Amino acid sequence: MKTVIIGGGKGGKAIIELAAGPFLRELTLDIVCVVDIDPQAPALLLAREMGLQTCADMIEALALPGIELIIELTGDDQVIEQLYKLHPPGCRLIDHTFAHIFWDLVNAQKDRDRRLKEITELEKKVELERRLLRSTFDTLPELVVVLDNDQRIRRINASFSRFIGLGLRTARGKTCTEVLTRTELADLSRELPPLFDAVLDTGRPRSLTWQTAEPEEAYWEVSLTPILNEELEIDGIVGTWHRITEKIILHRKIESAEARFKSFIDSAHDWISIKDSEGRYVIVNPICAEAFGRKPEDFIGKTPKEMLDPEQYTMIRKHDDQVRHDNFHHTYDEIFVIDGRERHYQTVRFPLTDYTGGFSGICTIARDVTAEIDLRDQLVQSTKLAAVGKLAAGVAHEINNPLTGVLAFAEDIKEELPEGDPMRDDIRVIIRETMRCRSIVRNLLDFARHDKLNLKKVGANQIVEQSLSLVHRLPQFRNVTIHQTLSDKIPLMVCDQQQVQQVILNLMMNAAEAMQGNGIISLNTAYDRQHNRCEITIEDDGPGVPEKLIEQVFEPFFSTKGTNGLGLAVSWGIIERHRGVIEIKTAEGGGAIFRILIPAADDEEI
Repeated sequence: MKTVIIGGGKGGKAIIELAAGPFLRELTLDIVCVVDIDPQAPALLLAREMGLQTCADMIEALALPGIELIIELTGDDQVIEQLYKLHPPGCRLIDHTFAHIFWDLVNAQKDRDRRLKEITELEKKVELERRLLRSTFDTLPELVVVLDNDQRIRRINASFSRFIGLGLRTARGKTCTEVLTRTELADLSRELPPLFDAVLDTGRPRSLTWQTAEPEEAYWEVSLTPILNEELEIDGIVGTWHRITEKIILHRKIESAEARFKSFIDSAHDWISIKDSEGRYVIVNPICAEAFGRKPEDFIGKTPKEMLDPEQYTMIRKHDDQVRHDNFHHTYDEIFVIDGRERHYQTVRFPLTDYTGGFSGICTIARDVTAEIDLRDQLVQSTKLAAVGKLAAGVAHEINNPLTGVLAFAEDIKEELPEGDPMRDDIRVIIRETMRCRSIVRNLLDFARHDKLNLKKVGANQIVEQSLSLVHRLPQFRNVTIHQTLSDKIPLMVCDQQQVQQVILNLMMNAAEAMQGNGIISLNTAYDRQHNRCEITIEDDGPGVPEKLIEQVFEPFFSTKGTNGLGLAVSWGIIERHRGVIEIKTAEGGGAIFRILIPAADDEEI
């Protein structure tokens, strides 16, 4: 239909574009001329580009032959009246009041194009997602199958296809039991139907572990998960077989390593503990926990501040902070009070790191070296005693004979002097001091002499009771109160009863002198089960031994009372020969505590 457009605005341009496209299939517009007085009007510019005729005179355009349709777009009523007068006979006229039909057509075309574009883009996106999903589905290392509600295969991934040796076309429509017949899972596949039914009944995923028979032992984790449609109804089930053989083997190795580690920790005789980066215990072995009267689990998750007394916590925190700061191991000599007694520990602390090399905690290993320190002290004391003993024996023998001569001549002179002679008093002084020298010489000989021990199995309680029977008769104990607490669960010990009794008497005499013959002496017996030793404790309420003198009291010739200082040295030597030790400390309320420790008798001993 040959058409003339009157008006070169945007509306005219839109009609030209509409006519040039495929949208107006039922109405073909053959635009022969576009009219507008503005040569730069949009419709005129487009018409020129498309090779259409344009003009500024409406009458000239209407004179073109064969015009069938005139579209008026100016909106000018005078133009419309003039067109009604001038349009050729048989030519249709559409004024601007009806031109909205074309706008609707234009908008419809644009909407269609937009929808087509969206659909095209959506189809591309869906195809891309489908390819990505398929690629992801096929690249999964697990065996994956999609089943319908009748347990028939809809789809399998590449891993499943390779495992069963069948393609999707062959596998589709069959059950998993059928396609797994030729695989190592053939016998186990019989467990699938009940599992499948359970998923259908509950609507929840189910899983189990399959183990193939030896020697090709393998483990598979089998999972069935329901697929829900828009109505939340089960529309199928996804089955997954994940080979976990390596995981199981690794788990076994980890469990074995943990068991070995726990066995090592629990069997160790040293204290072993591990704290995390925040200073909380994560591992404490039994021997360490028992030393503080607790169980290992009591420490877990707690800090030393929560478990130990302030003095011990302060020491541990100081040493831990140094290890953390230096990021290097350190060795410390640490002292802990265990069962009321100071114990010496040689402690190694070292930092722990995680897989990134960062600080993750501190491990502590502490060894009880109290016995070694005691042995060292005993060795030093024994060395001193041996040296002094040799010297004492030599001195005693050298001066004993001259003293005997002095004493004999003094006695003779005294007998020759008449009664009342003032010289007799001087001779008595010579005799008394000579006798005192002989007593010193006798002590020296006792100190130096190492008579063979008369060893027998004797109870500590028996020795204490016999010692007390002797003490009660001595005048030094007239105003002294003696308390005794004897354990009824103490084993026998192998010792020379007379010599150990001599030590007890010596220590009690010293206690009575320290209290100036007025006070309380306590005798106790006990059994040190941890070290298998019998204990005899002598405690007084006197002034005690100054801390700075404790290390010297057992040295020969050391005395604070003006005596020869051999009593405690002799006592030390006797107990040392019994493979024992004498400990000394000051009681909390004052007074001295002497503890005699002698090994308990074994069954095979004398």
